[in-house]
Amino acid sequence: MPTRRPLGLRLRLAVAIAAFPVTQRAEGAPLTTPPPPEARSVVVAPPLCQVDTFPLAPFLDCLRVELAGRGLDCCTLAEPADPMPAMAFLQVKVEIDPCAADADRLQVSAREVAGPRMAERQVSLADVPATARARALALAVAELIRSLGQGQPGKAPEAITVPAQESVAAPASSPSEGPRPILLSLHVEAEARGFPTRNTTLWGGRVRLTAHRRILHADLDLGGGYARAQAELGDVLLRSASVGLGFGPRLATRTAVLDLGLRAELGWAWIHGETALSDVRAGAGSELISSVGIRASLEVPAQVKARPNLTLETGTVVRGVKGEVSGQPVAGMTGYYFLAALGIAVSL
Repeated sequence: MPTRRPLGLRLRLAVAIAAFPVTQRAEGAPLTTPPPPEARSVVVAPPLCQVDTFPLAPFLDCLRVELAGRGLDCCTLAEPADPMPAMAFLQVKVEIDPCAADADRLQVSAREVAGPRMAERQVSLADVPATARARALALAVAELIRSLGQGQPGKAPEAITVPAQESVAAPASSPSEGPRPILLSLHVEAEARGFPTRNTTLWGGRVRLTAHRRILHADLDLGGGYARAQAELGDVLLRSASVGLGFGPRLATRTAVLDLGLRAELGWAWIHGETALSDVRAGAGSELISSVGIRASLEVPAQVKARPNLTLETGTVVRGVKGEVSGQPVAGMTGYYFLAALGIAVSL
């Protein structure tokens, strides 16, 4: 998952940018007189959100190529909070919104440092291969700078009319470039599972591997639990081991990640009695267990690689076990259940 520093492209055979309407401010304001070429420096503010949406250094190299021969000195890298360099003429900002590990939407803006003109747009990199993102983003930023009337030194900018949607060609991907990769995270949790109809609580742990892409996720987990119930004639011990599978939607923002979905579980349970009385015979047995339920898992904050997570689940036991003393139920895994777990999630 990403760390946050205090900060469209649609691919068919070729890559196109899904550009939202460019917003130009102070359109009626007079244009500033272009400074001499040696003073036309472009300052780029990198994203505050530190994720691998696009490679910064190759992006700057591609932007330098796009602006070559247009009277602009590209590029000076500066943090958004830093003071503008004395020779700064244009400032370009790139924001990742929302700030998440699988973010693919950027907010790009360009403005005159000493003038009133500014333009911005959203750019989607959802269907752009990782190797082509730097080039495609540079094309979008260069087009945004040209929309301000810059890029032709010595010629007064003309009125610009930017269509609501336009396409900027990017290099076609090679046949070896596949779809966007699936992202993985590992969850380690301590859990408590209660069975109200049997007055039993299993304490245990679980390791879960989550794979997600865009708004969907799938889980595979392995865990176990232990419970001990006391009766007048002795104790009943219950142990279980199970594997679970879940899937559903993922809702991610720059603050939190929420996974929702269905879950099925299959495992084995062992149950046996213990007694200190010589005239009481303790029994033992084991059985296949299974259950189905719904789960919600919350991770905060979303920007860090290792983050705390809370999981809640409820469902019903399809096949279970129970322990009895003198014909009376003492412990077991039957009926409906509730589960709560606390742990940590780590992006792989």
